[in-house]
Amino acid sequence: MLRPLLHFFLIGALLFAGKIVFESRDGDPPEITVRMPADSTEAQVEKEIRNQILLNEARRYGWYRTDPIVFTHLVRNMRFIEPDTGDDDLTLFKRALQMNMQEHDPVVRARLLYRAREALTYVPEDRMPTREELEEHRAAHEDRFEREGKVRFEHVFLSGTKRGEALASDAVAMSAQLEALGNAAPTGRGDPLPGLRAVQSSTVSQIRASYGEELAGVIDEGVVGSWRGPVPSVYGVHFVRVLEKEPSSVPALTIIEAEVRADLLSEIKEELSKERMEALRNAYVVHVERIP
Repeated sequence: MLRPLLHFFLIGALLFAGKIVFESRDGDPPEITVRMPADSTEAQVEKEIRNQILLNEARRYGWYRTDPIVFTHLVRNMRFIEPDTGDDDLTLFKRALQMNMQEHDPVVRARLLYRAREALTYVPEDRMPTREELEEHRAAHEDRFEREGKVRFEHVFLSGTKRGEALASDAVAMSAQLEALGNAAPTGRGDPLPGLRAVQSSTVSQIRASYGEELAGVIDEGVVGSWRGPVPSVYGVHFVRVLEKEPSSVPALTIIEAEVRADLLSEIKEELSKERMEALRNAYVVHVERIP
């Protein structure tokens, strides 16, 4: 039962988004009455007007009859009301509609509003972005697609757990050893630390997430070729020497095309949704009743 229901609903969604919003309406325009508390703000009234328009469109095209989630929810309601019934789901669903249950159920309302808003964002084929448009979008919004540059650095670690009270004096001694090494690699010095090699390439964000703000800051601000430390972390102390810094960059479209497409489609959907909602809003005659 659910598969054909879903199939029909999706067809309805496409028709609603691609055609019905812009169809020329013959005869009298649709009318709705929106009842709001007397102290409602204009913004609250307008929001409810738009919600009621979408719900009315859903009613006009019978979405509550074909949506699988509405179907399941109303059947569940009926089985709660009639726990001893032997009727099948379809019979219970029809009985729920006869009771007009869908008009007052908040779950049904929320579901139909969600589907209506989703339908408003449908992108027809002629609005799908071309490769040229994707490249233009990438270039216009480089900040959205920028990749953080990596820092390659040498690292010597002294474990607080292993060295205990000797950690401070060992750190002083290690600082002197590293200074004496000059440009030579500190091979074999320090203690192992899982996840951090003697020579590592990472972004500053990765270091920050794993080892804390202080070590990340030292690496970020480090001058190439100079040892910095000791730098404390929850694991012990660290000495680092920056070897190379890669600048941040924006990958070519061939690498991030899916990401750029998703970002541009999000903008297109928002634009289409606003256009279609305004078209619906202008097509309706709306009466507002303020309730004391």
